[in-house]
Amino acid sequence: MAVIKFNELDFRAVNMDGVRATGKAVVIGEAQGWEGYTLRVFRIAPGGFTPHHRHDWEHVNYIVQGKGTLTIKDQTTEVAEKDFAFVPPNAQHQFRNPYAEDFVFVCIVPNRGA
Repeated sequence: MAVIKFNELDFRAVNMDGVRATGKAVVIGEAQGWEGYTLRVFRIAPGGFTPHHRHDWEHVNYIVQGKGTLTIKDQTTEVAEKDFAFVPPNAQHQFRNPYAEDFVFVCIVPNRGA
């Protein structure tokens, strides 16, 4: 059994084109015995965003703290603490934080997307 404390997560900067002020912690995956999927936590600082991109795997998301926006294809929706979101495979998408506090969410993906 793996128990990971939220306040002990090791957020690492996401350094790639199209990303600003975003950190990622890989929390549960193959190393903890979960074959096939990985649970990650993202923290987007005010003014930050993930890349506007697409790929062939889905995301399952849960908002832990703050609020932000999720754009899927051409629809942008505000998401906030305790909301859930599903990003289908091959859908152009992006998370953004236009607000004054950190935006933190869980993201579960198949291992090919980790």
